[in-house]
Formats: sequence, structure tokens, C-alpha cells
Amino acid sequence: MNIEMDTESKQWIQSKGSQLTVKTLEVKACCAPGVQELVAVPGKPKTLNQFNKVIIDNLSIYVQKSIRSKEKLILKLSGFGFFKSISAKLQ
Repeated sequence: MNIEMDTESKQWIQSKGSQLTVKTLEVKACCAPGVQELVAVPGKPKTLNQFNKVIIDNLSIYVQKSIRSKEKLILKLSGFGFFKSISAKLQ
């Protein structure tokens, strides 16, 4: 999997323990089809067997196996101060 991130994102992940988990989050609704979103959270996943580990610049990125590996994964930092978070997007 090709993972793209800028220097600021790398520094943020490093400040959070150098581990990031990228997984899908499914939102189900009663009257509409479910929506699937990508979520990036600091830390290591609890169930390692469901994730592929990618190491980039001494950072461990755990990507859920169900995410298509042929696409480019873009990690981007947003927010300010204590409200910073990282988002994941497939391209």
C-alpha cells in the first residue's frame, strides 16, 4: 500500500507514540444504506491479525486488511492546539 503524509503529520504521529491505526467505521441507518468511513486513531490495534503493518520513517501504520491496498492512502493533519486530529482518505 502506498501511504502519503506530510512532515507535520509524521511529527504528530511520532508525538502520539509512533503508532497509528487506520480502519473502517460503518455507520448503519434504519432507512438508508450504511456508510463506510475511514478513521485514523493513534495507537496500536487490539486485534493485530486483522491489520497489515506498514513502517514509514520509524512510524508503524496499521491498516485494516479490508481496505483496498491498490489505492493510495493519504494521511493529513487538521485542527489546532489540543484539537488536532489526523484524517485518512483513499485516492
